[in-house]
Amino acid sequence: MDRIQTLASRAIMGICLLLSLALFACGDDSTSTDSGPRDAGAAVDSATRTDSGTDSGTAVDSGTAVDSGTGTSPCPAVQPSDAAACTREGLACGYGEDPRVGCRPVATCTSAAWVVVTPSCPTLPPVTCPATREAAAGVDCIAEGAYCDYDGLVCHCTNCVDGPVVMCSSVASWRCEAPNADPECPAAIPRLGDACGREAQMCSYGCEDGRARTCTGGVWVSSTAPGGCPRSTRRVKRDIHYLSVAEADAVAQQVERTRLATWEYIDPALRGRTHLGFILEDQPGSYAEDPEARMVDLYGYTSMLLATTQAQQRQIDALERQLSALRRQIDGRPRRPAGSR
Repeated sequence: MDRIQTLASRAIMGICLLLSLALFACGDDSTSTDSGPRDAGAAVDSATRTDSGTDSGTAVDSGTAVDSGTGTSPCPAVQPSDAAACTREGLACGYGEDPRVGCRPVATCTSAAWVVVTPSCPTLPPVTCPATREAAAGVDCIAEGAYCDYDGLVCHCTNCVDGPVVMCSSVASWRCEAPNADPECPAAIPRLGDACGREAQMCSYGCEDGRARTCTGGVWVSSTAPGGCPRSTRRVKRDIHYLSVAEADAVAQQVERTRLATWEYIDPALRGRTHLGFILEDQPGSYAEDPEARMVDLYGYTSMLLATTQAQQRQIDALERQLSALRRQIDGRPRRPAGSR
């Protein structure tokens, strides 16, 4: 009976972990130095191109390249006008200073002419930004929907967490981006068309479409991290294989062998809070690892915990059957008359 109660308690704890991990996301351990904030709508881009406005002439991409620090970008230093001539087919160049990456204009060289697309986005509320990203992170804020930019790393005043599970509370606070965990990647997401030095290098800044950058032809182009954000519908999956009981038990054993640790992040904006979890390097080849993004695959992590809960439930069911059989044996034994020895 005691063993059944123990296993039941462990199963309940597993379910609680599943719920709590929905709130947990892994960041990185890079360091960053902030040079000061830019208020809402005034993001600082990672390249050295000057986006001072829109060229009203017929700028051509040849002869206007700008050195971005890792090479020369073929993009015009100033946003070209729509239909202006260009020479590098397919080149996409990002412009503007909106802290929302998806709200920045993009000029694409198509059939020897620039096609400029300017997304329609809501106007940002005015805000006075905290002095540093470290000072902003996690602090309550009142200008909900505002953004502050710290050398390309953005803090958003919001009462919601975007992922891995969208959840909202009653109090808004500054939720800040952390530098990319890969030291060979730019700390903040590069602008489209910025120069890059290592061909085919991919740097992920989120699982959403377009939140990664790949070095192609010497410039950063838009891409999506392998696997993208977790999607559960059968329509987007192939080679579906349901785990057998033995395979699920093997996954549960991996969870039982996982070493838990506490830590604080190196990133100054994320310091001051102790976290609980596991270290990626301790779990090579685990379903809970996203090696490309150097972070936890939360969908895989929670699925492993589900396998553990299911394995424990099977053990509980087996013990309950054994207990019932023992009770029947005891109930079926002849009873001695009262007062007999």
